Amino acid sequence: MYWVQTLINIIIPSGSAKAALTMPIMAPFSDVIGLSRQATVMAYQFGDGFTNMITPTSGVLMGALALARVPYGVWFRWFVRLLAVFIVLGMLLLLPTVLLPLEGF
Repeated sequence: MYWVQTLINIIIPSGSAKAALTMPIMAPFSDVIGLSRQATVMAYQFGDGFTNMITPTSGVLMGALALARVPYGVWFRWFVRLLAVFIVLGMLLLLPTVLLPLEGF
């Protein structure tokens, strides 16, 4: 789920639009495989949040780079290593939600 959300974020940078498209599929899928809904929401949040800082279809990112006069290629080369660290950290932070029995609220 984490990787799917990360890849979809490149195409659909809007968090609310992506939630409306993917969560009706991901929530029942998590119920079928026995995963808590909290893990599903965290996978969505991590997949949505980290790649927003590098997605070229994000208007906010492009606007900020234009105001700072930083070309996208320079930003991409600088940030891609940090993004890799964030993605690995996100996977590690998702492990407790998958391995621990969370029943919800």
